[in-house]
Amino acid sequence: MSWALWVTGPPGSGKTAVTRAAAELLRVRGKSVRILELDEIRTHLVPRPEYSEAERELVYRALGYLAAQLTEADVPVIVDATAHRRRWRDLARGAIPRFGEVQLVCPLEVRRTREATRAKGHAPRGIYARAGKPGATVPGVDVPYEMALAPELLIDTARDNAAKAATAIASLAERVADGAPERQGAVTRWAIWLTGRPGSGKTTLAVRVAEILAAALIPIKILDLIGARHAIVGHQWATDIQDAFVHRVLALATKLLTESGVAVILDATAPRRVWRDQAREWITYFAEVQLVCPSELCAEREQAARWRLAGARPAEDRATAAPDISLDYEESFHPELRVHTHTPDLVLVVDEVLRLGRRLEHLATSRVADQERTAP
Repeated sequence: MSWALWVTGPPGSGKTAVTRAAAELLRVRGKSVRILELDEIRTHLVPRPEYSEAERELVYRALGYLAAQLTEADVPVIVDATAHRRRWRDLARGAIPRFGEVQLVCPLEVRRTREATRAKGHAPRGIYARAGKPGATVPGVDVPYEMALAPELLIDTARDNAAKAATAIASLAERVADGAPERQGAVTRWAIWLTGRPGSGKTTLAVRVAEILAAALIPIKILDLIGARHAIVGHQWATDIQDAFVHRVLALATKLLTESGVAVILDATAPRRVWRDQAREWITYFAEVQLVCPSELCAEREQAARWRLAGARPAEDRATAAPDISLDYEESFHPELRVHTHTPDLVLVVDEVLRLGRRLEHLATSRVADQERTAP
């Protein structure tokens, strides 16, 4: 389990500048870190943002989920995000054992001046030019900004320059990280999305394959829909719009993890083909495994798992989860592998998925070796 810092403050308080400077300082000291910059994350999750309260609720909860998944995989994180509701940062604190909050403070006049001259980037420009107008939702002006009650670090960015602030943040990171495992020499890895109708055996297959690959010392993580939905939506059921958002988060989490050297198995029905296609677009080494099972048997299995009957697949949250129902499931057009899970011999199915995983692992590691050989 690695660590995370959340750098918060109103727009224009200097979050991005000090976060990037702190991350660079840590890299110079030999400690890699992943920055989760809200405005960049938002371009992936909400291409046309409305900045409504409901949208922000999903986006900030997703940001905490992404940070938690990365730290669980031993990838350190610095989050650069306003998160004007304290509860959003508190949710991340509750999910990440090694967590620190950095509160930036800065007078409104200074923030206005900075925002007026902001360089072009992921963040919207001219935020304060819209403040106070009908429909505006600028944190700290139109909607309340809730400061941290007991932050691990408080920095006045009108008084301290970016270099001084970065030094303080890097020092806090080293204290929070003390004793945490560090992922070294990460190479871009791969992902397999197990898709199929509810009850087709995704969870059983994901757990078994991950166990075998982990025993072979391949860093691997399972991402499942139930856990993601609970973390992002707050309960086990979701609207169609929320479910589409959650699946985009799953795809983005997989992208970030594979880029950080962690292989991923996605355990999610994902009834919309476009949701799996999004992951394929974002992830360098990606494969889709289509599980095929007669609908009657799938329904029996799903019911057995829900009620923890004999032979039910292992999953801690199944007893309290909403039923996994998909009446209009869209099968993959061209999956890398199609397996029939109504066969009584699970070993053969596991072996097929393992061979696919090992081919992807070889492809990813071979490319890195080729690049190293041809480097000047």
